[in-house]
Amino acid sequence: MKMNLGELRPGMEEVDLEVTIVSLEEFRDIETHRGKKHTLVDGMIRDEVTSRELTVWNETISELDGVKPGDKVKLINCFISSFKGVLSVNVGRDSRIEKL
Repeated sequence: MKMNLGELRPGMEEVDLEVTIVSLEEFRDIETHRGKKHTLVDGMIRDEVTSRELTVWNETISELDGVKPGDKVKLINCFISSFKGVLSVNVGRDSRIEKL
């Protein structure tokens, strides 16, 4: 379902968004409290009204090749999480990133 960033709520899945990349950080490795290792890229995205945090996980990071701040992208099949009260759009293994 195509949505605006302002409509997002924690726990939503299968979300499609058309957004502008504001920033992308270098990838970093984390370890969950269960000991599972992940690689992720954090960033910021915006639409016409709202900005949100972006997290791109593991194998999906390769879809950021050629994407830079200022680019418009379509984020397909994302899920929404909240950490310490901050909403984040997550691009996981079943998600895609298409440059517009």
